[in-house]
Amino acid sequence: MAFNNTHVDVLAFGAHPDDLELACGGTLLRMKALGYKVGMVDMTRGERGTRGTAEIRASEAACAAKVISADVRENLDLGDMMVKDTPEGRRAVVECIRCHTPTIVITHWLQDRHPDHEGTSVLVKNAMFLSGARNFEAEGEPHVPLRLMYFPSHWMPETNVYVDITDFWEKKMQAAQCYKSQFFNPSSTDPDTLLSRQGFFDDLEGRFRNFGLQIGVKYAEAFWVREKLRIDDPVGFFKR
Repeated sequence: MAFNNTHVDVLAFGAHPDDLELACGGTLLRMKALGYKVGMVDMTRGERGTRGTAEIRASEAACAAKVISADVRENLDLGDMMVKDTPEGRRAVVECIRCHTPTIVITHWLQDRHPDHEGTSVLVKNAMFLSGARNFEAEGEPHVPLRLMYFPSHWMPETNVYVDITDFWEKKMQAAQCYKSQFFNPSSTDPDTLLSRQGFFDDLEGRFRNFGLQIGVKYAEAFWVREKLRIDDPVGFFKR
């Protein structure tokens, strides 16, 4: 597929439209406020979901990207409920990474209740490595991002990186609520889902308040980074 040839500092991959807003939208907003360029990539159109349609969710994704002021938003269209680590999928993700040359990549935690979340996690991890292999058959010049950060969705790993999103909480919620087809609507005749129950956003707020408690702020988003972090100046690092 053709990509918008824009460099970004942070490139986030989510399985479906709405995953990134719910899990790491505050971090993307914070990165934009710090002057970084941000890209959002949906692996599928969400066309097999219980609520909404691919067309509706594409419109909602465009709305959310505008709220976040994302520099790039793309959809790889790998097939809803079919995301796996395949040669075709690897090539698509490698070409996306090579096109946008991110420093940081963000995606789903390795284990989750939704198979597309797990499939995305493995696919992005492997493609991130292959993106730097000159002889891997894909378009673009080799590029190796510096770090891969995983966000939790349903199941909670022992996270080790927390980002203060207190100043961006309201806008994160505004971006998430662009997905009107997915959330509670008393007039909707669509079947109920985990996301569409009336108390979903209350529970979501509780999660991010709990993450905030871990670092002494009101709201935070949590991630897991597999590499050990090098700190050359412990005093300066902890005085921030």
